[in-house]
Amino acid sequence: MEMTMAQTTAAVKKALLGAGFVTNNLSVKRGRRTAAFWVYISLDMPRHSQCSCGEPDEYGRRETCENCKNAWRFVYKVVNAIALKASGRDAINYDHQNITIQLGFSN
Repeated sequence: MEMTMAQTTAAVKKALLGAGFVTNNLSVKRGRRTAAFWVYISLDMPRHSQCSCGEPDEYGRRETCENCKNAWRFVYKVVNAIALKASGRDAINYDHQNITIQLGFSN
């Protein structure tokens, strides 16, 4: 039996919270109109404990250090794996399975 989109988004959010992604900025939403079957995940993560990122420039951008880039890649892979399993889309035989993940840094 296939899940509805409301059930899918609820299952993904529950799985992420159960995996320890407890943050005020965790958001799991579904798409609208032609993107109705897309799942959009947004969350913030802390910077690496040995962060050497530069200070923000006049536009608020910072250069990201290798430690933070590697931490970001790891969290992205974990979140994607959890979302695929929770949504039941891990058996779909193509690359993206209609799940979009947006990760930001909280500090």
